[in-house]
Amino acid sequence: MKKILIYSSDFIMSFSFLMFLQNRYNITLTTDLRDFELISKNTSFDIILMDAEPNKETESICRNIQRLKTIPVILFYVYSSDFKEFDQKIRKYVRTIFYKPFDLFEVSNTLDLLTI
Repeated sequence: MKKILIYSSDFIMSFSFLMFLQNRYNITLTTDLRDFELISKNTSFDIILMDAEPNKETESICRNIQRLKTIPVILFYVYSSDFKEFDQKIRKYVRTIFYKPFDLFEVSNTLDLLTI
């Protein structure tokens, strides 16, 4: 079974992903960004789902993930023109960005394609 790491500071969103994906993937879930960084560095995953606004810290984390391992990272956040610069910068470190609200079935299809 493919392994997915999910980070979101929003427990409800994290739990929703867990409930939706748990029958198809082995899920590791965290709501703490520091734990997320440690887990992503020290454990092997097939995909990482990250619910976080693009900023310097998020960009740095995604860059480090790609430097250490080539794991597809999918980023979720509410788009705002305030994030335009970071959105452009972070795209070289993430596979896909979904803007909230997003279509969960589109996310599921993307995961299916990435785990073939």
